[in-house]
Amino acid sequence: MKRRTACWLIEDDLRAFGAQVALALPSAWWMCSRPGLNAVHAHAAVLEALECGGGFQCFLPLPAGAEPPAGSLVGSGVSATPGLRVQALVQLQAAVVHPAGLFGPGHLQAGWLAGSTASEQADQVWGALSEVCGPGLSIGPAARELVLGQGLQLSEGGDERFQLS
Repeated sequence: MKRRTACWLIEDDLRAFGAQVALALPSAWWMCSRPGLNAVHAHAAVLEALECGGGFQCFLPLPAGAEPPAGSLVGSGVSATPGLRVQALVQLQAAVVHPAGLFGPGHLQAGWLAGSTASEQADQVWGALSEVCGPGLSIGPAARELVLGQGLQLSEGGDERFQLS
């Protein structure tokens, strides 16, 4: 199964999303995406992982509490169950404010096997996103305030642009 959602989240929204994920999946941890052959790091918080990886993307291994890859540097607050293997990675890509008043989306996406533990937990991750953003468009409250305050246009990655009212 696969799932992908465009989302507009800035720092405060990401913090709230991470807190909602932690409520739903207390043993969840985030993995940074480092360039090159560097070891990945396991982080307790989504913002730590995103910043450590250069600000573009990070990953949430499922099931929550799965063992980090061999050679990973494990940060404080990360707990893992030895032998529990990763079944899926949820990728979180950061939204980007571009010049000329355009706010491009980030994405939350994952693929997993139907019926696996990861399937139920992926639903909980998307539920956490809904808790932060509410129904409809996946835009966090801080991002919404930024867009309305600066008159930014939203993009879903193509040529189409739209504004919030």
